[in-house]
Amino acid sequence: MRKLQTLILSAALISCASTALASALEDRMERDLEGAWAALRVEVYSNCSGAYNDNHVNELGVSAKADRRFEPGEVVKIDRIKVKRSRVDLLLTLAEPILKSHSDGPFMLFSESPCKVQLIFDVPRDWVKAGDHRKILSEIDQRLTTFATFEAARTSALSNGRERDPYPADYELTLIRHEIWQAEELNLEIQARTDQALETALQAASGVSDDPEYLKGFADGVQNMKFWSENDCDRLIAASFGRISKNPPKDSNRRYKPGYRDGQELIFNLILAKRLEGCYVPVPPMPE
Repeated sequence: MRKLQTLILSAALISCASTALASALEDRMERDLEGAWAALRVEVYSNCSGAYNDNHVNELGVSAKADRRFEPGEVVKIDRIKVKRSRVDLLLTLAEPILKSHSDGPFMLFSESPCKVQLIFDVPRDWVKAGDHRKILSEIDQRLTTFATFEAARTSALSNGRERDPYPADYELTLIRHEIWQAEELNLEIQARTDQALETALQAASGVSDDPEYLKGFADGVQNMKFWSENDCDRLIAASFGRISKNPPKDSNRRYKPGYRDGQELIFNLILAKRLEGCYVPVPPMPE
């Protein structure tokens, strides 16, 4: 039993020592590389979606599953270094983003999207255990060259000179038209929701009964809904009576219950229509 405990303790100490060495090596690598600009000597792949896409370095270049290929010579910034038991990862952001398109209604819009890469180097475990940063840097230097500044990297012979695609001609006018369309669409949605609320309120009012129990329930329902305090325009447009209304008291009779619901529904829709009046947005003018 004591022998087993000794073995477990030894394994734990070795593991802690290995972790400490990897951490010290990572700190040293960060001092050497983090924040530096570099030009890549290998192709890389990225989805340009904001996440770092794995690019596994091999003899032929890299292997990756991301769908967008970038030629050797991309200028990158080294964001972070991660040291593991038998590999070193460089987290890179390409200096030049790409232009991504998406549609909104009848408009095709564009936005810049950063491209990120996690360049993965397999290294002998002994290098990590020994904290041999020189050998690891020598391996990394075969795939990229660092520079003191972005300008030095961009103007170097290694840079492929890629630049982001330009925005379409007259794109500023497209943005203004899109803003106008958005405002008009929102106002139409508010008007439709207001009309629906008033129509439902009219239906609730036309069904009011003169039965005393019904009227008692109706009055209690009105009183209950008067305390509805929502003022956020997005939530008002999406508001549903079924999610706002409350159930009548459990001991109420069958004539009280429909009155209680109708009273709530009438006030809910009147309040909704009134508050939606403040949700209309100004429509920007077309430039001359």
